[in-house]
Amino acid sequence: MSRPSPRARGVLAALALLAAFPACQVRDLPPDAAYRALVRAVADRDEAAAWELLSSATQARLVARARTAAAAAPGVVSPEARSLLAGDAALSVLPPRAITVLEAGADRAVLRVEAPAAETRDVVVVRERGGWRIDLPGQ
Repeated sequence: MSRPSPRARGVLAALALLAAFPACQVRDLPPDAAYRALVRAVADRDEAAAWELLSSATQARLVARARTAAAAAPGVVSPEARSLLAGDAALSVLPPRAITVLEAGADRAVLRVEAPAAETRDVVVVRERGGWRIDLPGQ
């Protein structure tokens, strides 16, 4: 097997860095940027990225909600919780007008989010799995 040329090794190293960079970026986002990333992922219908930005508790609630909906309408509603994040409602997602950090601790933050055509609300963000995750309220 032949060894890659120095130029090819450089290109491969650069690609490896680029591949690793987004993961580092998401992991190191401050709480307000994590919320903006969630909004962007939902608007882009990127279920995997949106799911990764949700807290474990929020994910568990969405799994339960999806199972309940699928049981009520078998074959019509998907039991996959991630599908709840990127449905037709994602088309109406608008970026927040302003985000203010009300509280910031080592493992929990509270953001005040002002969005166009929506009430101002407070959003809890928790540190889990090496980064900030949005903890949506149960309903």
